[in-house]
Amino acid sequence: MKDRGRMVGEFFLIVTGVLVALMVEAALDERQDDALRDEYYSRVQIDVAADKLAVEYRIEFFVSVQQFSQDTLDWLESDRPVDQDVLLASFYAAEIWPFVPNISTYQDLLSTGNIRLMDDIDFRTSLADYYIKADASRPGWNPTDEYRSIIRGIIPTRVQAQLRQACPTTDNFDQKPTGFPPCFPEDIDYDEMTALFGPLKDDRALREILTYRNSELGVMLYLLRQQTVFADEVLSRIGNR
Repeated sequence: MKDRGRMVGEFFLIVTGVLVALMVEAALDERQDDALRDEYYSRVQIDVAADKLAVEYRIEFFVSVQQFSQDTLDWLESDRPVDQDVLLASFYAAEIWPFVPNISTYQDLLSTGNIRLMDDIDFRTSLADYYIKADASRPGWNPTDEYRSIIRGIIPTRVQAQLRQACPTTDNFDQKPTGFPPCFPEDIDYDEMTALFGPLKDDRALREILTYRNSELGVMLYLLRQQTVFADEVLSRIGNR
């Protein structure tokens, strides 16, 4: 009987030890999950906030590009000669500035299965919507470059070099464009520009291409503004945790 009692006591001691070990391990796992969850929330917040700022820069930028596009269309339908304003408008109307959202953290969450840690279902839904809609909108963020190819083929490379030197451009995508302040490029031969641009007034295909690009810019601006709304939804969910 004594041996049996001792065996029962040892059994309960072992079971208790295992249970305590499991509880400690579970507590450690939960603590690690909490820390990892907080890290992911922080990373998502950084990614989406950076996206929103990049989009806002582009909205401001492309509002001006769209106006330059309209100004060029107005010139094509007028009797105005080629002057500095026409040259700059036609050049700037072709500007591009690609946008690619930060998706690394979201891909990490999906590939590792750690999306399970984001226990706020509304947050997970808004985050998925953000990237799904970003992927669906991406073609609309990048207008066709047919007009750009045409106008940059007409303006001599030396003149383009003068414009890039004297005026802000987006040729360096690593820096935020400074906008379009008054610009006064020097040593431009406007007689030469008149000779080069003159035939454009009779080019109906160019008008159609530029008209289409102008409408693309309008759609792009709408999509970019919508993306800031989706970003605000994600950031609001994080802020309300």
